[in-house]
Amino acid sequence: MSDTLSTMASSNSNFDSLQLVSENIYLYEPHESIAGQVTVDGASPSIIILCTWNGGATPRRINKYITQYRQIYPGASILLITTTIHDTAFWPLRLIRARLQPTCQVIQRILAKSTNPGTLLHFFSNGGVSMGAQLAMAMKEGVDQGVLFLSSLRGVIFDCCPGEDSFEKTCGAVKLSMGEDIISQLFTKTMLYPSVAVVRILQNSGVMRSLRDLRELLNDPSTFGRQTRRLYMYTKEDTMVGWTDVQTHIDQARDRGYHADQVLFEHGTHCGLIMEDSTRYWWAVQRFWDGHDVADPGVSNPEQVNVRSRL
Repeated sequence: MSDTLSTMASSNSNFDSLQLVSENIYLYEPHESIAGQVTVDGASPSIIILCTWNGGATPRRINKYITQYRQIYPGASILLITTTIHDTAFWPLRLIRARLQPTCQVIQRILAKSTNPGTLLHFFSNGGVSMGAQLAMAMKEGVDQGVLFLSSLRGVIFDCCPGEDSFEKTCGAVKLSMGEDIISQLFTKTMLYPSVAVVRILQNSGVMRSLRDLRELLNDPSTFGRQTRRLYMYTKEDTMVGWTDVQTHIDQARDRGYHADQVLFEHGTHCGLIMEDSTRYWWAVQRFWDGHDVADPGVSNPEQVNVRSRL
């Protein structure tokens, strides 16, 4: 770990074995003796990048994913980017990318020292996928790091995303993202609907970015590369992101030539698919990273999968 990161690591983290890199961004690096360790089925990712969701993404819930990824891929570094409503709706994109530059340097360092660099991106909900897209754009602002990043990018997991623009779903997402303090609750009760209505007007006029813009950016080959494989995991009972909205994006991606696998859950909650069937979930993740088609059987495949099932 560099001197800069060692200094930052002195800050406590709520996430298992992860240290603070910069605001809302955390890093785990395995000991050199196991870094890049080969798994049973093949090479481990050099780095797994998790971009989490707005609202409900508590350290306890996020740690479930960190713990399982560490069990499956003990030789991988894990970079966690937590997301706020300001990141996804209000901050200018140039400011977000500027704030991500220290993170880009960390990714570049990890990939550069790997003998077989491989990156796995895992996005949760609209907030996570929005931040992930901006990370990809920020990486490309450095020519050398952009080339290394895209060449190492072997898979992108879309977990309960992307959604479509919808007034009611936008209101629901904002409610979920707000805190439980008195001011937040007062805003939810009195100003939520008028505020969302104004935002919608600004988005439709092109003043603010929208989910429509995000969906298009995700299918732009310059964002993640056309050869990068995709896995969409989503649920029919999602009240934040409609499953048909995700399905439409899958169809659009396939029409544009992307390899896109999908796993559709029946009863999972938004960003809580492992609560329905964690074995099926992590089986799909492992098979996807190993380069196999995820011909989802719709039932658990417990072979070589060791999971903790409850959020």
